Amino acid sequence: MKTIDWRARFNQMHFLNKVRLIYSLILIIPILLLECLICITSSNFIKEQQMLEVRSMIERNYQDIQNQMKQCEKSLLYLSSNTMLKEFLMTGDDEYMKRLTLSKNVAPLVYNSLLSTQDFEKILVYSEKNFSISYDLFKNDSEVQAKEWYRETENTSKTLWWYEEEKEQFFITRCVRDSVTEKKLGIIRIDLKGEILAKSFEIFSGVPVEIRLLGEENEFYRYTNISGDGGHKTGYETSLDMGQPDWQIQYAVDQSYFSTIFHPRILISLMIVMILLACVWILVNRSTKYLLKHLYRIIDGVKKVNDSNFEIEIDESSGDEIGELAKSINRMLKKIRMLIEEVYKSELDKKNLELNLLQSKINPHFLYNNLSAINWIAIEKGEDRIYEITTQMATFYRTALNRGVNIDRLRVEIDNIKSYMKLQSYAHDDSFQAEYEIEDALLDTRIPIFIMQPLVENAIEHGIDTLREDKGKIRIHIFSEDVWLVIHIWDNGKELFGKIGDSELNSEEFGYGVSNVDKRIKLLCGESSGVKIRADKFGTTSEIRLKKDTIVLDAKS
Repeated sequence: MKTIDWRARFNQMHFLNKVRLIYSLILIIPILLLECLICITSSNFIKEQQMLEVRSMIERNYQDIQNQMKQCEKSLLYLSSNTMLKEFLMTGDDEYMKRLTLSKNVAPLVYNSLLSTQDFEKILVYSEKNFSISYDLFKNDSEVQAKEWYRETENTSKTLWWYEEEKEQFFITRCVRDSVTEKKLGIIRIDLKGEILAKSFEIFSGVPVEIRLLGEENEFYRYTNISGDGGHKTGYETSLDMGQPDWQIQYAVDQSYFSTIFHPRILISLMIVMILLACVWILVNRSTKYLLKHLYRIIDGVKKVNDSNFEIEIDESSGDEIGELAKSINRMLKKIRMLIEEVYKSELDKKNLELNLLQSKINPHFLYNNLSAINWIAIEKGEDRIYEITTQMATFYRTALNRGVNIDRLRVEIDNIKSYMKLQSYAHDDSFQAEYEIEDALLDTRIPIFIMQPLVENAIEHGIDTLREDKGKIRIHIFSEDVWLVIHIWDNGKELFGKIGDSELNSEEFGYGVSNVDKRIKLLCGESSGVKIRADKFGTTSEIRLKKDTIVLDAKS
């Protein structure tokens, strides 16, 4: 009966509560059991990894110390075996000039050894001789003959390591002997920098460790980064031979390093499980509503589209099949909007074209008649400059308003822009000079007309007119580059350079006239063609790039 009651209650539960119960049984309980297993295995694994890491650090540190010691010994061996140094030490006190001559080479040799080995702090050479030269390097051995390190060094041919507890300093010694007689010539002592070992111990910055150097009798050097006065337990300890007859290095890692109770990995694991459980609980509560919410939004959007509202945007945040459905509907709506916009623009362009064609039939006759009347009056009055201006204006408008023709030969566009430049020169009191460099073979190439005038106008308004001292210059260079016809319009104005520096102007910042030219060229020759404007310290260059074989429109188009 109880089983039947539970089933009846389960069937009567709200769908959201059913999901909560099922998710709790399927996810939450197994997650908790799995976390317990993970904590136990992680704790053991972390201890093993920590032990391997400690051993690896100790090995690397030991090898680093050995390498430092070998490097120091090699440098000392090189210095003690040097023939020039031996010859210098063999000179008698009465051979002053010879000693002086040799010292010029020996002193740099010693200093070079000091500088070439980063762990060396000071080099002293002790001998029975009395040196008055390089007294900071060469000393009489009378003051150190009684010291233990001196006595042991002169009785061996090996390099010996020492530590002075009073000065807390390591140093190495070696006897210099005659290569033939093995007679002692002197003893070299090299004091090492205080941080020679401390630097290598920086590898233990995250590990509580105590490192001791032990001799035959007792400990003579200690390094530790363990805080506190004492009472610490050792978790791992090992001793290694330093290579010296009586030196050993002992590493002792504190037990606290191997504790996993508050290890970051364990804490992170627990935190992740807690967050995961919370997320699961939240997702169980919200998942059903969330799924239905996206579906209802799609239904609402489709209803609005049915009411001829194509400007809506359906939410695509769902990453499942519902989200794919929303993306498909949005793509469909975007295409519908584009088609509507294209139809609208097509109709608008058609109306503008009709208006332009109407103007092109009226304007030329009106302008030509008025310019002709002004011309005759100027001739009768003897006003040659007015005659020249009206003549250039007639030439300019004859091309610009040539019965609606949009494509013509390059030579026609050149004549048009030359007339325009002369008119601008009159208006600006000849404040600039124009230069032309055009390949003759290109003059019959067909191009869209009236594409250079907006760029020349820009060059005058934003380039030439901004000059205060220099005379303005405009250079038009037209040349062929593979399948391209390239037009460069350069001026020596610096205004654009002051705004954008040595770079290219963004096409979105083009003015209306230049933007219109760019769109016309792209429409005729493709997206790879068009207008580019670049500034540098010498001026501004506007480039028109047209693909020659794509300009196939009829002259009347």
